Amino acid sequence: MRRTGPMRIVFADFPVNGPSRKLNAFAIGCFRHNLEAKMTQVKESEPQQELLSEEFAADTAANILDFTSTLKELRKTVGPELVRHREAWRDRSGNVRTVEYVEWHTVADILDSVAPNWAHSVKDIRTIGDYVIVTVAITIDGVTREGIGTGSARSETGIKKAEHDALKRAAVKFGIARDLYKKEFDAIENRIGGQTRNEQQDPPFEAVARTFSELITTRQISMIRAIAREAGVDADAECSRMFGCSITDLTRRAASRLIDRLNSLNGQKVSTRTAS
Repeated sequence: MRRTGPMRIVFADFPVNGPSRKLNAFAIGCFRHNLEAKMTQVKESEPQQELLSEEFAADTAANILDFTSTLKELRKTVGPELVRHREAWRDRSGNVRTVEYVEWHTVADILDSVAPNWAHSVKDIRTIGDYVIVTVAITIDGVTREGIGTGSARSETGIKKAEHDALKRAAVKFGIARDLYKKEFDAIENRIGGQTRNEQQDPPFEAVARTFSELITTRQISMIRAIAREAGVDADAECSRMFGCSITDLTRRAASRLIDRLNSLNGQKVSTRTAS
């Protein structure tokens, strides 16, 4: 192809055709030298990058293997000398039913022994009524799991209990004392759902909530107020008469019993109106 005019190649602000021809040739030579040097560096670095990638993959596989081994150790059955017992409830015959548990410091000792690089942090603290809810996170080898604990907001002891329970429940998610918590859950399920079949008619229960999970719901409080208003009954007085506590302190089960009582009183009122 035939050129129609002079061709100019600009490099470092120097024209190829002109009085600075020698300087341009020197500049172009430097450019080529630098370019070749960089290409050489890239070629030389490729094996290093491949080696680093292989090392990273090997480290990742080793970390996964280490974490799996750590979980296996954490899931081992806790020694009987570390297990404690506490009273959970009494059956209709007055017999004490107990559940097994481990102290929070026992859980910390197990973590120190098996996973010395573990760390924990308090993620959230909030209060609902007279209860405090604490969320704690435990991290082991980059894996984080959380647990929630509840306690009375009226005392420092209750707040500490909430944090300790949250720590234990986070640890359970890594396998620590999981068998004990499963037994406790099964016992509670039996108490609420099945108990022993001959106790299901009218089993005894605690009217005052001890944990947040037992506490009366907002919906139940609204129902109690509405039914009591319709029946012309003082709900607080009726609750105090039946259980000796305030409505907001009731367990969900006791709240259901109070609702049944108020519905009964409301039905009596309707029957009286009809008869008159």
